[in-house]
Amino acid sequence: MARRTRLTRPYPVNTLEEVLPIAETIQKASGGHPVPTDLLAESLGTTLKSSAFVQRLGSSSRYGITVGSHTSEQISLTDLGESITAPREFEERSNALREAARHPEVFRKFYDIHAGKPLPEIPYASNTLVREMGVNQELTEECLRIIRANGLLTRIVIERSGSLVVSAHDAVPDDYAPDGLQPSAELESHGGEALPKKDDGFVLVVSAEDDPVASEVDGLIATLSVPVRAAEIDVQVSQVISPSISTALRSARGCIFIWPGSERIEEQRQLLTRTWMTVGAASFQLGERVVVVADVTEQTDLGAAAESLDIMLIDRNADGGLFRELMSAMVQTSIVQISFG
Repeated sequence: MARRTRLTRPYPVNTLEEVLPIAETIQKASGGHPVPTDLLAESLGTTLKSSAFVQRLGSSSRYGITVGSHTSEQISLTDLGESITAPREFEERSNALREAARHPEVFRKFYDIHAGKPLPEIPYASNTLVREMGVNQELTEECLRIIRANGLLTRIVIERSGSLVVSAHDAVPDDYAPDGLQPSAELESHGGEALPKKDDGFVLVVSAEDDPVASEVDGLIATLSVPVRAAEIDVQVSQVISPSISTALRSARGCIFIWPGSERIEEQRQLLTRTWMTVGAASFQLGERVVVVADVTEQTDLGAAAESLDIMLIDRNADGGLFRELMSAMVQTSIVQISFG
């Protein structure tokens, strides 16, 4: 019986979105300084021997974001990784993400060849990947999937007239917005109402399992006639960020996090790490349209973290009441708008 030849991938096996939690964890855990590899794995809810962790580290390195493998004593951020996780302005992060997506030679060549043209489908893309980039024929579908995902995330690939188009890499597309966010649509005007954006979407409320404050927040948002969806952070799933939450973030107009209390965190050690990772993913996906509801007297370290991530933090026990604080926060972050007319 013939032995199957192992296929070599001249590109990262993971999407850019899948490896970003590695760099975000390093930034949060040590302020961007190198982190011991075993502690990084633990913070991500996995182990050094996990094949998924090994692959993601390798992919992160190929994107030019981190330095080090699972056999290294520590993992460090590159300048590019620093720009992504601790940008001085939105444009720095957006440009860094686009640079990371173009860092692997196969991806860069593909985007360059198709710049300004529709994104080809299999089998047309296969010919380019095999002949121009040396990708094995059996891997072309996987490679194109990653190219498409990275392009959509960073807006190298944009949707125009119902088709996906590769933007010219030397110019930012007209409808480009920082961190892959769609430009804010014009808001309708109605007398004295809280108005959602015109783009269809919902406010995603994320909490730990059975958090009573989450139900209260759901009800408050529902009174504004704004669509709302609830999601719970599941520490039982293998992924650091729940696939259901990751998918929901792509369609949400904004996100409200109910920060778990200290007692809940003590009971479930992984909950804090996964909450941080999910908040980071929401900040990346939605920009400033993220609000964290917490007991600030109990979670005293949240203030500085919220400022670094450019997210709104409100006190669930504020004198003005939760509804008033939440309403103000959603208006300030442009999740909803108050209009009088």
